[in-house]
Amino acid sequence: MSEIAYFVVPVLITIFIFAIVKAWMDARIEAANQRVKLLEEALKNPAVDRAMIETLTYQLTGGRKPRQGAGVQRLMAAVLAVGWVGLFTGIGIWVFGEMTNSSDAYAGGIITTIASFGLVTYPFALRELEIRRAQP
Repeated sequence: MSEIAYFVVPVLITIFIFAIVKAWMDARIEAANQRVKLLEEALKNPAVDRAMIETLTYQLTGGRKPRQGAGVQRLMAAVLAVGWVGLFTGIGIWVFGEMTNSSDAYAGGIITTIASFGLVTYPFALRELEIRRAQP
């Protein structure tokens, strides 16, 4: 009986995951179709100007207006992600050093945690500086 379970359980899990993903994709497709229909109805109105069409398009399609510095934002997101991973890794090494009485692991964990905390706060600090620089 247990030999059959090794086959049946993974198959049932796969079917369950497929059903969830399919339902999610169907819901997204239906929402996209509704947004397109709403956009078509709005475009039939002759009083709509170019700016309104662009605004409706961005709102209804879920897209965003193209912004300058998208590459910089991705870089800062990567720095933030590396910082978070490093922060928790550093804490883990720090705790490991405490548990094993290893002064090298202890010191490495502290240094990694401090450096990673700097990486986590760096994107926020830059954004705050840009906001303050833009204000008169």
